[in-house]
Amino acid sequence: MATAVHGRYIGVNGIKGLAIIAIVLYHTQQQMLPGGFYGVDVFFTISGFLIGISLLRSLFNTGSLRLDRYITKRAARLYPALFFMVPIMVSVGWLYDHDILVSIRNQIITVLLGCYNWYAIAGGQSYFDQMNPQVFRHLWFISVLMQFYVIVPLITWLMWRIRRASAVCIPLILAAISGVLMWVLYTPGADPTRVYFGTDTHGFGLMLGVALAWLVIRYEQRHPRLPRIVRTVPYPDGTSVPVALPKVPQPIRIRMWRAIAPLLAFISLVILVVMTIAGKQNDFAFRGGIMLASVLAVVLIAGTICEDSWMQDLMVFLPLAGLGKYSYGIYLWHWPLWIVSLAVAPQIIPARGPWPLLMTAILTAIAATASWILVERPAGVRSALFVILPIHNATPGHIVRAVIVDVLVAVSVFGCVQGVAHAPTQTVMQQELEEQARRLEAEQQRTGDLLRNDVPEPPQPPQPRYTMPTGDQITAVGDSVMLASSQGLSAVFPGIQIDADVSRSMIAGASIIKNDVASGTLRQWVFVGLGTNTAANTGQLDTIYNQLGPDRIMVLINAHGDRSWIGPTNQVLSDYANAHNNNVILVDWDAAANANPQVLGSDGIHPKGGSDLYAQTVKQTISDWIANTH
Repeated sequence: MATAVHGRYIGVNGIKGLAIIAIVLYHTQQQMLPGGFYGVDVFFTISGFLIGISLLRSLFNTGSLRLDRYITKRAARLYPALFFMVPIMVSVGWLYDHDILVSIRNQIITVLLGCYNWYAIAGGQSYFDQMNPQVFRHLWFISVLMQFYVIVPLITWLMWRIRRASAVCIPLILAAISGVLMWVLYTPGADPTRVYFGTDTHGFGLMLGVALAWLVIRYEQRHPRLPRIVRTVPYPDGTSVPVALPKVPQPIRIRMWRAIAPLLAFISLVILVVMTIAGKQNDFAFRGGIMLASVLAVVLIAGTICEDSWMQDLMVFLPLAGLGKYSYGIYLWHWPLWIVSLAVAPQIIPARGPWPLLMTAILTAIAATASWILVERPAGVRSALFVILPIHNATPGHIVRAVIVDVLVAVSVFGCVQGVAHAPTQTVMQQELEEQARRLEAEQQRTGDLLRNDVPEPPQPPQPRYTMPTGDQITAVGDSVMLASSQGLSAVFPGIQIDADVSRSMIAGASIIKNDVASGTLRQWVFVGLGTNTAANTGQLDTIYNQLGPDRIMVLINAHGDRSWIGPTNQVLSDYANAHNNNVILVDWDAAANANPQVLGSDGIHPKGGSDLYAQTVKQTISDWIANTH
């Protein structure tokens, strides 16, 4: 049923390579691959399969789980690379970017204890909200794996004790329970982090992998692979050559499976690719999509490792197999290096370009290679202790490597201690937003706008040609990006009425505008900047447009950021402005931010304090609109 070389199944590394590509692009270029999070479920399924194979093979061959060896190997696989990466990244934060040190102590503790996913759930951290990303947020995946490694020996032992085909029902039932929990606990429209991070709600891929491992092991036990070279043919010159006899005919069901398995695997691969490209963080994903990805991963693995499968030719493609082989190091390093690159790259190269992504790719390749050579391979081949103390059969190369590791660890641990000791409680951007909010409130209370006591003159009918509005003609309703830009807006449009807050959506903005219309305080020009946090649609814009009436001008300010909904939302805003160009203006803040990345904070979304680029972009757009016959 399966082709294995030296205990390794051919093609698995290629599948891991595809999965790591999806995950990295999702984390760094979410608009390009909005469904890349499905790659996590492929990884979960592979992990469940491989660890299930290891434990079941041990049980069938020796009658024991050999827990001492199992625990040692799992710890050597996971922890040395973690102990190498964590202090280095904290040290980098201490030296270059204190924003990534926010709550760093708790992150370190929970990561090393293998419970970061539950800490993130309890602390309300959203995997899908990258406003203030935590440097070790991606390690929720490792925590789920660690918890799985604790319970899977019991599951496989129970299956081995049953010894019947029905034993596969144990992981299948557990997978079904996990899927049902995700379905039931997911609340449409709410933050899905609880069901995505939860070990109980996101364990079906791991369990399906164990179920596949049981089927493969049972097949291997019943159909052991025999040597095909059974005799030699002599030649007149006295030499002889080995000759392979034909394979023993297999049952028709086995031959049928080998014929269709590669095709099913290929179809599964195509569907998974489509899901990563077209997928969204919506109801479908959490009520069937993620479970479907896990099932497809099972079919992909089974059809690829099947004996004589032509899918193996695709999955042994060297770049894919190489990425799969080093996938653990790539996964550990890419996310924190991406966060650092977002903050550092615009300062080094202020011109527009893919510089953060390029910097992340180069640094991740270097870090993952160093991690493999210095830490992961020595720990896997020898022991975790051998990484820092090569005391048995050590060559000069081993000693040099250990010295390098020891120096790096010593220096980074010192930096890590300093980083934890000097960790701020808020990021710079959070502090600036709070300061902007205080300034805005003080200014609005001074002018009476926030209290809605200053009722303006009723809007006058539009003149044949508009002129640049003054601040006392403008009401601005927006999210945290507008809040960060409120000082600049007040400087460019003195007397502007601003109502901006963190995490505000288009729906909330419509409610605010409705109240302003009812109280008679809404001015003739209305700035709407509400695309950062959630997707917007034409119906929501129609609601606001109808509230404004024909005598007001709606100025739509699009959003900037690498989130799956921003691109489609910006297109909706553009289409709406084109369809209502007599009294709707589109401000392309996304283009202005792309052209001037140096004005953005470390999150790559909010402009820094003191920047008036947002306000100047709005003013220039209005000026161009007026000049264009308006």
